Amino acid sequence: MCENYQFKADYFNGEYIKDDLFSDEAERVVKYFLSKSVNKDGRDRRGNRRKKLSSTQIRKFYEEVLNLKAQYDNGKSFREILPYFKMLKAKANVAYERDVINTNFKKFIEENVDYVGDDEEKFKIFCTFFEAVVAYAKGTIKD
Repeated sequence: MCENYQFKADYFNGEYIKDDLFSDEAERVVKYFLSKSVNKDGRDRRGNRRKKLSSTQIRKFYEEVLNLKAQYDNGKSFREILPYFKMLKAKANVAYERDVINTNFKKFIEENVDYVGDDEEKFKIFCTFFEAVVAYAKGTIKD
């Protein structure tokens, strides 16, 4: 399993997205979501018990991204949706504190929001990549 996940920016070479590779990376990410982020007694570093990640929670975040992508596709400027995209980090933190997502998924959201930064092309890549992650998670992560 993947203990240290980091989004691979090499899936975009400046000219096209290598869609065929997204499925392999998505599989790796979902395995990372399922990897142990707790100690033997099911507690994290702070001593809090953490719940398993459900496909419902992954979908919830993906639907937020889809909504932002739809707004972008319907003519809203990237600059207008960017603050809402960056807010995903705060929402991930709230979900984590409520024990509805695990540490690994929170880290995935944070790292990818940071990866996108204020780059419009990277936002489009992330939307496609997240779609692949959700598709793979559907058959792997149970509610």
